[in-house]
Order: sequence, then structure tokens, then C-alpha cells
Amino acid sequence: MKNLATAVLLLCHPLLFAQRPAPVTETARRYVDTLAAPGMHGRGYVNGGDSLAADWLAAQYDRIGLEKPGEQRFQRFSFPVNTFPDSVKVRIGGSDLRPGLDFITDPASGSDEGRFRIVHLTPEDLSAERKASTWAALEGGIALLHFPATKNRDSTALFTKLAEEVAQHAPVLRQGGATLTWSVALEALPHAVIELREGVMADSATVAVIEVKNVLLPKHDARNVLGVVRSKKRKAPWVLVTAHYDHLGQMGPDALFPGANDNASGTAMLLCLAERFKAHPAKVNLLFISFAGEEAGLLGSSFCAAHPPVDLKQVKLLVNLDLNGTGDDGITVVNAVEQKAVFDKLVAINKRSKDLPQVKPRGPACNSDHCPFAQLGVPAIFIYTMGGVSFYHDVQDRAETLPLTKFDGLYRTLTTLLQSLK
Repeated sequence: MKNLATAVLLLCHPLLFAQRPAPVTETARRYVDTLAAPGMHGRGYVNGGDSLAADWLAAQYDRIGLEKPGEQRFQRFSFPVNTFPDSVKVRIGGSDLRPGLDFITDPASGSDEGRFRIVHLTPEDLSAERKASTWAALEGGIALLHFPATKNRDSTALFTKLAEEVAQHAPVLRQGGATLTWSVALEALPHAVIELREGVMADSATVAVIEVKNVLLPKHDARNVLGVVRSKKRKAPWVLVTAHYDHLGQMGPDALFPGANDNASGTAMLLCLAERFKAHPAKVNLLFISFAGEEAGLLGSSFCAAHPPVDLKQVKLLVNLDLNGTGDDGITVVNAVEQKAVFDKLVAINKRSKDLPQVKPRGPACNSDHCPFAQLGVPAIFIYTMGGVSFYHDVQDRAETLPLTKFDGLYRTLTTLLQSLK
């Protein structure tokens, strides 16, 4: 009996039994489910999706108890954006195609409606000496572009430019791959441009019936959401923890892009870290920033870097979180070479904890919201997870298919990193 009591005491004594922090994945799952729900409209530009997400995030910041830097929770900016609020329809060869799965509109697509004969075009038809006859042949038709498949960036850029030139004269059909990925455009072409999934169009098709209506918003109001947890240490440096909350929105009511991994997952990580450090402040001041406009070209982070809420000379590090929803193959750290000391610390943390399969280095890349700050000389890293489901910028990036495999391990790794900074 005495031995049993001693064992219980040893297990319960806080100094003798080091417990791991409670898993945060359940909390993160609730955040992701909310942000990727249909009611958020893909956190884009139809039905005010990004504005709904900004309001929800501000409420979470208030609930957690984050301070308002300069008494302002929001940092406001605006930009033009092309949208598709109404149903988008395509019918080829007697079959109605599924929006988001069988076809997408180019994000810069203009409007067209009607029945069009299909005119087949190759790059040769768009050469300088043949353009005049090509434009004449396109009268009353829709161009089906036959461009060779390529991964060469110069060739891809050329074919995109040619497609945009054709769209000055007529609607356009382009053949895509097995999976269709969407984006955001800040301008609109005169005619509709539609990308078809590989294999959905029969070679014998001669007519396409399309209905595409775009609405170009000349001044869309967007908001970054900011919150602070101050250190108890006087004159402590700043560390910025950032993640974009916006996504692509929806292509009419029938094609929703939920953006669970991109980037409800990174936003969930930011909120979990904010809760942790509000309860247990770090040795540095922490500024949490949820960026808008990332998918439109890093617009929110670029505005914030140009109008910083704190002196950037006092920023010790920026940690940007994007695509944090998997982790089967570990994490990649962008700017690892430039921020070697921070990368080495992450490797050392993981060597002790074994929370992540690997911590992989990557050089500089202007592929997320760390970039505008790094370009100004702010020490910055960007962390994303690897492996697992690969849905990206498509209608399949849903909360119910996002595993959050190593979310808890990444959370512990980031907590340890931020605790170590001073």
C-alpha cells in the first residue's frame, strides 16, 4: 500500500512528472471548420466572404484578450478585384459541365453568353502574318486553343499572353490538366476565358453554349486584423506572427473554394499561438497579424510592410504560417539559409522533441506574406507543412478532408521557438 501511494505521488507531482501540453488539434479543427464553412463564402469577394472572416477574427482576438496596436484592430486598404457572383454555365456536345470540377473561368475572365461555334487555333494561327485572317474567322465563334503542354516558364507566359490577346476578340476555351486550380485577378478581359478539365470535351464537339458574367469591383475594401501580447520585459523587441486568412471565394453559387489548408490552417495556428502566449507571455512582444489580400498578390502584407504598426527596426523575427494542415513529411522553412540561426534552432528543437518527421531548409522565395517584409530587411521565415493531401486552390480543399496530421507537433515546435526568443 505504501509503495502504491509513493507511485501515485511521483506521478502527480508537477516537478517529477513533466506533462506535455494538451493537444490543440481539437481547437484548431473548430477554427478550420468555421473558416472553411460555406457561410464564409470561401473568404473571397462574393457575398463579402473576406469581410465576414475579418469580423470573425476580430471577435476571436477580442475573446483571447489581444491588445489593439494604436487602438485599432483593423488596418484598412483597398484594391480592384474581378468577381463571379452569378452561376457560370458551360455546355459542350450536349453535356452540362460541372463548375469547379469540369471547368473554371479564368480569374480575369470577362462576360459572354450564347451559343458559339468552336474555332480551333494553334500558336501558328496567332503569328503576325496570320492574325488578321484569324480574327476574321473568329467572328461569332469561340476559340479553342491548342497550345502544347509545357513546364517552361517562358513558354507558359507566352501562351498566357496569346490567350489574353485572343480574348480581346472572342471568348476562349483552353484545355487544362486533370485538376483545375483557380486564382484571383485584379482586372477583367473583354471576353470570357474558360479552362476545361482534361478529357471532358470530345474531339468531335463543334458548338459550345456558355453563360459567364463577371463583375469587376473597382475598389474592394479589405482589412488586416492585428493583435498584441506584450512582454513583461521592458523595451522588449518585437516578433511578428502572421498568416493570411483570405482565399479565392466562389465562382458563382455552385463552385466554392473553401481554402481549408490554404489558409484556414495557418490562421488556426496563429489563433492557437495567440491563446497560448496571452496566458503565458514571451520575453518578446508578439504582434499577431491576419492578412487579407494574399491570394490577390500579397496585397495585405505589402500594405502592412509599407505602413507598419510597429517600428520594423525593432522586429527581431517574423514567422509566417501558411499551409499548416498536413505534415506527414515534416515542414519546410523558407529563408532558412538567410535565417540560419533560427533554422538551426528549429532543427535542434525537433531533434529533442521528434515532433516532426523533418525540418527541411529552403532558400528565399516570394511565395507568401513574409516576402514584403524580407525585402525591407526584416528577418523573416515562412513555414509550411509537407506530405498528405495535396488539394490546392481547388474546390477539394475542404475542412473534412484536411487531416491536421502534425498540427500539434508544429504548434509545440513554434511555442518552444517563440519562448526562446529574447
